[in-house]
Amino acid sequence: MNEKHKTIGHGRIIRQRQLPERRKNREQRLQELRSNGSQIKTYKSPAKYSNQEKHSVSPIKKTDPKKPKPPNNLGSIYGLLWIGLLVIVPAGAGITAMSALFKLPSQEDCESTYWRTASASKRLYCAQLLATSSTVDSLLQAINLVDVLSNDHPMRPQIDGYIERWSKKILSLGDLAFQDGKLEEAITIAQKVPQKVPAYPLVEKQIQDWQKTWNQAEANYKQTQEYLRKEQWNQASIEASRLLSVPNVHWGTQKYQELINDIKRTRKEGAKLNEARDIGEQGGLDNLTNAIKQVQEIEQKSYIYQTAQKLMVNLGKQIIEIASVKLNAGNWQEALDIVNKVPKNDALQEKVEDIELLARAHSPASLGTIAGLEDAIAQVQKLKAERPFYSKAQQLIGLWQQEIADVAIIEEGKKLAQPKGISDLKAAIAKLQSIPPYNPRGQEATTLIEAWSRQLQQQEDRPFLEKAEKLASFGDITSLQAAIDEASQIGQDRTLYQEAQKKINRWTEKVQRSQDQPILDNAQLLALSGNTEQAIATAKKIQPGRILYNQARGKIQEWQSQQEAKRSLENARQAAVAATADAYATAITLAQQVPTSSSRQLEASQLINQWSQQILSIAMDVVNRDVPRAISIARKIPRNSLAYNSAQSQISLWQSWLIPTPSVESDTLPSDPVEYQTLPSDQSQQLREENSTNLTDERGKPLVSTPKFINNN
Repeated sequence: MNEKHKTIGHGRIIRQRQLPERRKNREQRLQELRSNGSQIKTYKSPAKYSNQEKHSVSPIKKTDPKKPKPPNNLGSIYGLLWIGLLVIVPAGAGITAMSALFKLPSQEDCESTYWRTASASKRLYCAQLLATSSTVDSLLQAINLVDVLSNDHPMRPQIDGYIERWSKKILSLGDLAFQDGKLEEAITIAQKVPQKVPAYPLVEKQIQDWQKTWNQAEANYKQTQEYLRKEQWNQASIEASRLLSVPNVHWGTQKYQELINDIKRTRKEGAKLNEARDIGEQGGLDNLTNAIKQVQEIEQKSYIYQTAQKLMVNLGKQIIEIASVKLNAGNWQEALDIVNKVPKNDALQEKVEDIELLARAHSPASLGTIAGLEDAIAQVQKLKAERPFYSKAQQLIGLWQQEIADVAIIEEGKKLAQPKGISDLKAAIAKLQSIPPYNPRGQEATTLIEAWSRQLQQQEDRPFLEKAEKLASFGDITSLQAAIDEASQIGQDRTLYQEAQKKINRWTEKVQRSQDQPILDNAQLLALSGNTEQAIATAKKIQPGRILYNQARGKIQEWQSQQEAKRSLENARQAAVAATADAYATAITLAQQVPTSSSRQLEASQLINQWSQQILSIAMDVVNRDVPRAISIARKIPRNSLAYNSAQSQISLWQSWLIPTPSVESDTLPSDPVEYQTLPSDQSQQLREENSTNLTDERGKPLVSTPKFINNN
């Protein structure tokens, strides 16, 4: 149903709208509304508008003739009479209607009519002609043309009906303007309807509806914009979609599409802004400048422009902080380069200008002269109390003023120290000691004091060192000791202390060597004569800290090791006297305690080989009686002895003898005794001869004699 308004009852309007299809554009929808607005249908109750039809000046409609009653018994006379009436009456009515039609005024007559004397029917007809153009002015003229008739005029009911219809047409034209997004124009059109017409309450209600719809749409639009400023994309999309349900073509098409385009564009800008935030959070000058470049791409018309500007200010403040740190460190040129990278912004401009001024003031201040410092102070004093870096400027002024005072003291101290005499240096040092270390030139003053102190100490202590060297040149112990005492007067905190200590150490070494070398030589003579105990006691007279102490200690350890080796070999020989396998094994264990660095190591090795051969010979003697015991004895031979390999070969052979040999009737006689292999006498004798080596002791005698072989077979 494309009707814009439908009237139900008296004066009640039900507005029915259908949302246009999504594919229709705004112009098509407005065209439909315009076409529909000119075809407003009005429902009129019969009771109210029956007189309108009665007094209408429109062409008179023919009325249907009443049907004659059936002829009665009077005959054909009445029938003919009725036929005549049926022919004459309609014809007369038609003639009357045609004559009235031809008497209606034309449009030219309406334009030339003198309305004060015009009839009501002519006014109504001319008003109808005006209303056919469906413009606001023509409809208002039509209303004004007929509304002059009095309320008791016979045609008033019919005129009121037309006035109400034309008022609704005016409202329809206002609604077209409203749908086109022209609220004020729509209200102006509606307010042109005369207030005294019966349809005027509809005007007030229509205006209220328009304003309510418009306000709601504006609220949705502004809320969507607010969500965009807060970078809340989903909420913005939801809020924008509410415009689709607003009963207004302008808001549901044009304004809705504007918001959709804004959301798309702002979302892309928000992604760029987030990327700038991430880069800026990494810190560092390069990251901050790159983040600022990202932010600067967001145009001023963007909804998040203010947010971008806040981020830019924050990034700029961080760059300013980096420049301030460089400035405090004295790197004023670097600070100036850094602050030039701060973006142009009113919130940052004053700080940038202040840092630039302070950095430029550091240039003459860095010269370190009184004139340069005064120039720097004059520049910094330009910063007034309301400037961001005013407190920093005041701090620098105080610092540079103190530095001026320090420079004056340092210059005076240098003049005092110039002759480089002891008294001159002392006076210069005393002068500079009035400058605290934390003052601007405190470090420079400390450095000069240290340099002058070294010069002063050298002049004061050099005579002690020169005198000590003269005493030491005599070379005797008394002179050397006197030189040491003289040089020891130079304290540890003095400049020549290290030089004095080197000379003292050299002279001390000479004295101690002269005193202790005879003791060590005597101890070595005692050791060579075999009196090791006395040699050790003599060497122990050299005390720790003496120059020859470590050498004496090494000799003592060597002699003690020889004593231990001697005792171990003596004990080993005593153990071997029993001439049993266990005795030889014990003797070998004792001999193995002799250190490899001992001079008796060769003797110990020869004894170990001799006693190992004796153990093997005993095992060879026992094997004919008890093979397992012979194996056990042979295993006592140590790995590092010459007899070890022969012993291992014999053990392998003897173990093979212990393997049982199955007899022919072993399957039928499982309980027969096990037979062991025995070594033939000639083979046993041969093995004994092979195992007998030509080992000799230190006197050239054989270490092992060939044992007699007893055949027990």
